[in-house]
Amino acid sequence: MQRSNLLKDGLFWITSGYILWGLTPLFYQYFHGVDAVEIFAMRVLFSVPLIAILLWVTRTPVRVFKMLMVPKTFISLILSTACISTSWYLNTWGATNGQVLMVSLAYFLTPLISILIGVIYLRERLTTLQIIALLLCISGFLYACISLESFPWLTIGIALAFGCYGVIKKQVRIDTLNGLAAETLLMIPFVLFYLVVISGPTQWEMGDNTIRILLILTAPVTILPLALFSFGVARIKNLSTIAILQYIEPTLYFLLAVFIFGEAIDMQRLTTFILVWMGFTVFSIDGIRRAKLAKFAENIVIERSER
Repeated sequence: MQRSNLLKDGLFWITSGYILWGLTPLFYQYFHGVDAVEIFAMRVLFSVPLIAILLWVTRTPVRVFKMLMVPKTFISLILSTACISTSWYLNTWGATNGQVLMVSLAYFLTPLISILIGVIYLRERLTTLQIIALLLCISGFLYACISLESFPWLTIGIALAFGCYGVIKKQVRIDTLNGLAAETLLMIPFVLFYLVVISGPTQWEMGDNTIRILLILTAPVTILPLALFSFGVARIKNLSTIAILQYIEPTLYFLLAVFIFGEAIDMQRLTTFILVWMGFTVFSIDGIRRAKLAKFAENIVIERSER
């Protein structure tokens, strides 16, 4: 593929976004002695100007304040903000406390958690393959609860938070940048309350310039992959491809945890991962199959309309 065509291909940008997301644990390894709440707080604060710049550069109409004035949308955004805040914090805590492996497991589980929430909350019907995928992942989770020395609260917390986030965002008709802008604005009062009232002296105040630079960089490290992902989604035709690409991130997390950070991968954890991997493999096969059926049905409709 020529370079010009490659840059126009949504697949390239989406893959780039997921790779950057998957490599973020490398960045957070440098935050020695910095509390995860402070990292989260600074990421939110420095994201505000960056999101404003992205809205301006991409010429995206600013609909944040208008959307926040609609009660139903406001409540949905409050809930989505609570979910993404929880996910961000737990992800950061895991990356800075030697728990990248369990964060990886969470992101393998997330799509299937979203399906389960959709069944319970939205009364969606499952295909046979989706049921098999869920049973495999549930088996992996139950095995982890029984075999591991401590309850995998980090994994479940991230998977539930991010899974709920996805379901809630399906109910809100707002583009990615405006949605992120709204959620960031809703986080700010809580972030300021923490920094001013609760935290006491922070590493931003007491640390050296290296720590300050790293804290500033948390914003682009968060927003840049999202921008690449959004840019790619707008240019990709086969959205089912994303169902496969989303596993780039947890796969990189897993590889970093085992081969770079030296986290233990004993037989109990390996068994859990194998069951979950089998689940997401079945889930991916089902997604590809349904996408092909939808494409086939679409072609039939087009052929009939042309007669």
